[in-house]
Order: sequence, then C-alpha cells, then structure tokens
Amino acid sequence: MIKAFYGLEGNRYQYLSVKGHADYQQHGRDLVCASVSSIMFGFMNAIDETGEDVEISDLGNQIIISSRSESEVIQNYFSLVITQLKTIESSFGEYLKVERKNNI
Repeated sequence: MIKAFYGLEGNRYQYLSVKGHADYQQHGRDLVCASVSSIMFGFMNAIDETGEDVEISDLGNQIIISSRSESEVIQNYFSLVITQLKTIESSFGEYLKVERKNNI
C-alpha cells in the first residue's frame, strides 16, 4: 500500500510524505504506482522551478516535500497534489491511503 501523509497548520501546508508500493499489479505494470509517481515527480519538478524555500528528499521508497514557504503558488501546488492523490484514493483506497498528520 502507498501511504501519503501531509501536514496542514492553519491554511498552510507544511509537508507531504509518500511512501510504499501499491501492489495493485506487479512492479513495472502497476497503474496506481505509476499514477502516484507521475503526480509526485510533476510536483517535485514544478516546486523545484519556483526557487521557493522547499526541501525535497528522495529516500528511495519515500519522498518527503517540506515547505516553510507561505507562497500562494506553493500552497496551491500542495492543495492540487493532495486533491489528485485523494481522487486516486477514492477509486483505489485499498492501494493508496491519504491522511492528514501533524508530524512526519
């Protein structure tokens, strides 16, 4: 299962952590993993281009994106990505769990 956790303080997203494998199908053919990976790599690339105060950690089987930025653009990116992940969860909740947490 893929587990996605995010922190939200007031109206400001602090982090998003995504780890695991969906096991929907075998590695290399798993559409749930491919969808989540595409969303996350697009998010990382978009954030990287902003030059904002955001830390991206790729730990192999886990990606953590932490932000101290109050930039509306960054906050909108977080909101969009979490909405996309929740959309996948609504159809494939057995393979992806998205949850709000106060810390990683």
